[in-house]
Amino acid sequence: MIPVSVVESYKESLMKMGILVVDLFDKSIYALINRDSDMAKKVISDDKLADEMRNKIVEDGTLIIGEYAPIGRSLVQITNGMWIANVLEMIGDSSKKISYHTIELAKEPILKPLVDLPKMASVAEGMLRKSMTFYTSSVNEGIIDELMENEVEVDDLSERIEDELKLYMMESPKNVSRALRLIMISKSIEEVTDFCLKIASLQLNGGVV
Repeated sequence: MIPVSVVESYKESLMKMGILVVDLFDKSIYALINRDSDMAKKVISDDKLADEMRNKIVEDGTLIIGEYAPIGRSLVQITNGMWIANVLEMIGDSSKKISYHTIELAKEPILKPLVDLPKMASVAEGMLRKSMTFYTSSVNEGIIDELMENEVEVDDLSERIEDELKLYMMESPKNVSRALRLIMISKSIEEVTDFCLKIASLQLNGGVV
């Protein structure tokens, strides 16, 4: 039988990765809003830590399954943890993409004040925190509905941003590059919300086993 301490230690490692990924996302948005290239570069550099944590979690999960052959809830928690680690790594990649665009945007004049992108990011960050509670808490009633409502809000904001930026592109060819980068950033934020729903849905449906 697998010791409870082994499972709890494994869950703690995943939550530490979750905290790191939330921090990377927050910093990528801070860098965007403040045109802070140094912060954006730090996000890109620190994303390597998320990759390393993901590799360690998957490796540890494989070793735990091989050594203890867990069954039932313990097996679900370990296999789900491995899968969630992969999703968290992809969220880190989304933050990195935002940061690359931020560095390029900071080299040019501001195209327009950022209003809806920070709103999108705030909703996405809340979704990320909520989705991680599915892994550690057995009381998740209503959260999936909240996440789905949040995703609709983000999708609506993304569509509004894209429509507005298309107008900027039609006004002048000089606006095209900056507008496209802002659209790509909105898509990256949208990606994060999709990943959050995947994490929550996995737990809701009982896991991958």
